[in-house]
Amino acid sequence: MSNGTATIEVMASHMTGSAAQDLVNPIIEVDGEPRQGNWGLNSLAVSPGQHTLKAYHRWLVFRHAYASSTTVDVAEGQTVRLEWHTGAPAFRPGVWSVL
Repeated sequence: MSNGTATIEVMASHMTGSAAQDLVNPIIEVDGEPRQGNWGLNSLAVSPGQHTLKAYHRWLVFRHAYASSTTVDVAEGQTVRLEWHTGAPAFRPGVWSVL
């Protein structure tokens, strides 16, 4: 693995009309390391290589509401852009898309 850097951008969004979700922030794990996220654009500095991302947030009785994961390969100097979108209900996984 190189000593360079790469970036993963995650656009975190929730279904329209779910204003209550604005009260909680998503957690975005990179290779099992939790990072506090925000609704909107999250820029994550990573080393080049393969990374597993998992996103979720606390919601009522769910500690990992909408939890889902994806794996991406990022080259040195590259920015990979993804979206994580929640729907309904909270026990269903959020959906990852490449932007």
